Formats: sequence, structure tokens, C-alpha cells
Amino acid sequence: MDFQFGMQIGRGTYSNVYKAREKGTGKIVALKKVRFDTSDSESIKFMAREIMMLQKLDHPNVMKLRGLATSRMQYSLYLVFDFMQSDLTRIISRPGETLTEPQVRFSTSFSNTNDI
Repeated sequence: MDFQFGMQIGRGTYSNVYKAREKGTGKIVALKKVRFDTSDSESIKFMAREIMMLQKLDHPNVMKLRGLATSRMQYSLYLVFDFMQSDLTRIISRPGETLTEPQVRFSTSFSNTNDI
């Protein structure tokens, strides 16, 4: 997969997220550039567990991992997801916005069932 990078749309402790266009299809995707120490076995195990967990998740309310991409120039690993206009943090931080009891119950049940 070859991508044309756009702007950074998110940032976390272990990753940055970029909006990008897949050159072959023109599809807009989100690329999560993950940071981990390749010389640290625990860091590698953590990243492998995250990737395996994301590959197992299959639910309409959970973003599906579409693939993995690497950069030879930067020795970076990118997780490829469909692009969304918003994220859960923005949605639930809106004034007056709350998750319903069934949504919370589903989330907790799904997480426990799938060892998340």
C-alpha cells in the first residue's frame, strides 16, 4: 500500500494519527503511526498484542484494522483504519452527550468477552 499523507488528526502517548489517501484507490484512511522500541522485547510484545486484538475485533461499532504499512525511510509501522470524521472522545465530551446504558453494558461485555 502506498499513501499520500495529509494532516495529523490525533496524538496519543504511543502514536500519532494522520489522514491519508491510498494512492491506488483514492480512498481516505487514517494511519496510526505507532511508536515502540524494537530493541525492547516487552515493547514488541505489547505491539504484537495490540495488533492481534485489533485483527480479532469484528463488530459494526468497532473500527476494523484494515491493514499494516511500513516506511522504509523512517522504520515506522502504521496501522491502517477507515477514516472517521470524529472520534469517541469528541462525541462523549460534547455538553449534554452521554452514552446510553445499553451502549455502556455492550462495551463492558464486549471487552470482557474478548480479553480487552
